[in-house]
Parts: sequence; structure tokens; C-alpha cells
Amino acid sequence: MEIENKLYVTEAKVGKVAPLFEMEAILPDGEGQDRFGTVDMEKLIKEGKWIVLYFYPLDFTFVCPTEIRRFNELYSEFKNLGAEVIAVSTDSAHSHLAWQTHELGRISHPHATDSAHYVSEAYGVLDEEKGISWRGSFIIAPNGVLKHMSINHGEGGRNVDEILRLLEVFKNEIEGKLVPCGWTPGKEFLEKA
Repeated sequence: MEIENKLYVTEAKVGKVAPLFEMEAILPDGEGQDRFGTVDMEKLIKEGKWIVLYFYPLDFTFVCPTEIRRFNELYSEFKNLGAEVIAVSTDSAHSHLAWQTHELGRISHPHATDSAHYVSEAYGVLDEEKGISWRGSFIIAPNGVLKHMSINHGEGGRNVDEILRLLEVFKNEIEGKLVPCGWTPGKEFLEKA
């Protein structure tokens, strides 16, 4: 087996300011085409919100709706922690709306499109040959710093509950708490020596 190594540079780097975009999206409120709008990551940061940005490969598939529905089920918990959740794929906004209307069901968070592939490329999830995004999850703090990123290649779904837990870990960490390995909400923090 011959492996070709190429350098791939991404703008998104943990510990650095995340690339922020305004994207066309299907918004949660309204009916039909009244739901077309935009989601502006920079505006969310200026409002002091955390951003949970998640990419998925394609609309009208099998694994993707299981993840999107779980994000939707936990959306109020993300909101209670001060976060906005944004779903992103390279499908068009028209495809997103059709999918929500006929199969997926309405989702309560912005459903953005990256049809030009700029956002997927900046976050290092773009499969250039297929023109799709891999499953990537990113947590951005209110100061714009990327606190967490994970990217899955292939069809294996991600654990949305873990992303919610990680959001709470980073919120506590920013507040100065020492969060130990395996911490879950309700457990003790480490004491500073």
C-alpha cells in the first residue's frame, strides 16, 4: 500500500481564535421560505455566546439524522449553558428545508449551508473529492477561542451527549475550576494546592 502524504493546513486551531462566518441558513422560526435567513457567528460571539458548530456529510442520509435529532433533543440544555448550536453541511438551504419538511422534522437551531465549501475548508472537514464535510464538532468560547475540535472520517456517528458534557467542562474551566478526567455534572472539582 502506497501512502501519499500532503500537507493540509486548516485555519481552525485549538487555543486560537476560531474562523467566524456568516452563513445562509434555515432558521427555526417561520413557515416555508420565510425560514430562509442567515446565522452570523461573529454576532453570536459579540453577544457573549458559546458556539457549538457541527458539520455532517449530507441531507437525506441515514446516520446524519440520528445526530441532528439528538442535537435537537438536547438543544434547550445547550441554550441553558449559553450556547448556540449550528448544523452545517455543503447541501443547499433548499435541500435543508425540503429535508426538514418531508423527513427529518423541524429542528430548533440554525441549519446552515456551506455550498461554497469555505467554512468546511477553514475547519478542516472538507472532503474535496466528494464535495462534502466530514463529521466535525467544534466548541467556541465567547471570547472566540476554539476550545475543542473533533473530526470523524467515515460513517460512524458522534456522541452528542459528550459534546454537551465537554461544553460544561470548558465553561467550568474558564471559570477557574480544575476539571478532572471523567468529570460529569454534579461531581466534585479538583482542589487547588
